[in-house]
Amino acid sequence: MRVADMMTPVSDPLSHATTLRQAATALAQSKLDQLPVAHEGRLIGAVSEHDLVDYGLARGLNADSPVFAVMSHYIDWCYEDEDIVDIVARLADADRESLIVLTRRHRLAGVVTANAPSRGGWGDADVIDVAA
Repeated sequence: MRVADMMTPVSDPLSHATTLRQAATALAQSKLDQLPVAHEGRLIGAVSEHDLVDYGLARGLNADSPVFAVMSHYIDWCYEDEDIVDIVARLADADRESLIVLTRRHRLAGVVTANAPSRGGWGDADVIDVAA
């Protein structure tokens, strides 16, 4: 089974100018541990609850600060046509909770999360499309 076979559509990526408050709300609503961040149609990073709490609070940023100030600029990713079993193993080996999913044209396709509850019969992975 491919990563793309498990995707469920959700919202667009966050803008680099999204506030920390808006990012926290989007993360809570998505039930993902990270969301991609884009600027002018290009994927530039990802933001997690960890980024918001550990970096936002530690730096004394307020809730109206831009997500760009705390997001991770390094993006760990996979392709949508990769085998889901391989990706779950890769997540486990790297002790990661999720990966950003890209098309072969390097367009944002979604997020694959190894520890999310299954919705489609897969026991260890849940894939959420973050439509580009």
